[in-house]
Amino acid sequence: WKLVAVNLSDLAAKGATPRGALLSLTISGADDWEERFLSGVEAACESYALPLIGGDTISLPRGAPRVLGMTAIGQAGPHTPDRAGGRPGDALWVIGTLGDSAAGLAQLQADSKAAGPLVDIYRRPIPQLGAGQLLAPHAHAMMDVSDGLLLDARRLAEASGCTAEIDLDALPLSEGFTEYRGGDLGARLFAATAGDDYALLAALPAGLDPSTLSL
Repeated sequence: WKLVAVNLSDLAAKGATPRGALLSLTISGADDWEERFLSGVEAACESYALPLIGGDTISLPRGAPRVLGMTAIGQAGPHTPDRAGGRPGDALWVIGTLGDSAAGLAQLQADSKAAGPLVDIYRRPIPQLGAGQLLAPHAHAMMDVSDGLLLDARRLAEASGCTAEIDLDALPLSEGFTEYRGGDLGARLFAATAGDDYALLAALPAGLDPSTLSL
């Protein structure tokens, strides 16, 4: 599921509609891991109407590390926002919540049998495809947040030849996150730097309120 979802998140950042995917799968030994893995791929592809149209399989010696790769192919609209289009005075918006996935990973590291909404988000991220399609015609720049908001916002700003100002008090944090980590400065810095969020970061004209777009 996660392999599919993180690739679809890249399409969401371009406002693209999924059209197909190529899967590279290494097979190591004779067990049921591949079957269970492919069941997750199938579930994600069905959920997002993503046809698996090809790819490659490679056999490795038993015990060798698995290498999993996917390329998702999408069809963009008339305007495809990249990282370099941000303009001075744009407002930065995050669509999604921050820190949930990393908090779920922390729970699993503390207890491999941990469960709950944060663990679910870590294991099964939700790509913001619909929101990306609605925002793309308006966004000067847009990308997904996979390496942490502060790092990805810096990348967007540098590509656009701008600087960025981020109010940590304005970060979108879920109730589950604040119940687990709290809402103080340390928790907000954790959420802003942890990564693996797959939210969208968009530079929008200052006068546009994306909540009017029925995201």
